[in-house]
Amino acid sequence: METPVSLMIILLAFPISFLLFLMLSLRRKKYQANQLFICGIEYIKLLRSLLSCVQQHRGLTTGFINGNLSARPDIEALDARIKHLMANLEATGDWMAGNVKWSSLVDHWTRLGMGYLQGDADRNFKQHNILIANLLYLIDDVADAHHLSKLAGDTMDTDWRYLLSIAEYIGQARALGTGVAAKGECSSVLRIQLNHLRNKIASSVDASWPEKSRIEIHYLLRCIESQLVVDKPSIDASEYFKLATRCIEHVLEQFDRQIERLQYYRN
Repeated sequence: METPVSLMIILLAFPISFLLFLMLSLRRKKYQANQLFICGIEYIKLLRSLLSCVQQHRGLTTGFINGNLSARPDIEALDARIKHLMANLEATGDWMAGNVKWSSLVDHWTRLGMGYLQGDADRNFKQHNILIANLLYLIDDVADAHHLSKLAGDTMDTDWRYLLSIAEYIGQARALGTGVAAKGECSSVLRIQLNHLRNKIASSVDASWPEKSRIEIHYLLRCIESQLVVDKPSIDASEYFKLATRCIEHVLEQFDRQIERLQYYRN
């Protein structure tokens, strides 16, 4: 008995429809994954800028509390920049706007931003450290939630998340050193802290980094040893801050390069 034409059409239409549905579904999932990745990259770039600004704020306010009053205009400019970056982050997508850790971080900054005027250098430093640590945790959360990861099989480059940790070591050394230089004395506690950070930085320098970066970071380490962790610190606070800032920028350049490579291989 011959199969009715209508039945044959139905039998053929079902698998074709299923294949079309499957193709459209896969295309939609790929589009959503790509949009998630793009949003994640945008978050990471903005958070990297925010991290850099908060680290600078810590250094400048530490210097201000210890006597470098000329830093006040730069501190106020950073405060405005930080608020602008926070607004941009919240406007980038729903993920950040609804994130509890982000809300907590913003609240912390609201209380910390002008706290340096109270004149407590140790508390100012520690509170900045807490906020920055939470910011680094948030960056990890963003990376995980948006499927950003280290390039598989790329053994030539340092993990970009680790680069942010190295930048933070230098950032802490910048803040403490700026305070020491501004005050003109280095207590035994600060000597221990600066020597600890100096060792952390020294062990983190990657031989694959550009020579200019390695030279300047090693110069910073010598500066800490010979001009800060001494009876009479001999370097100007602004000069030291600028030197440490250049070193941080060298590390963050490696971070930016990793993000660019991540985007390149993703595309």
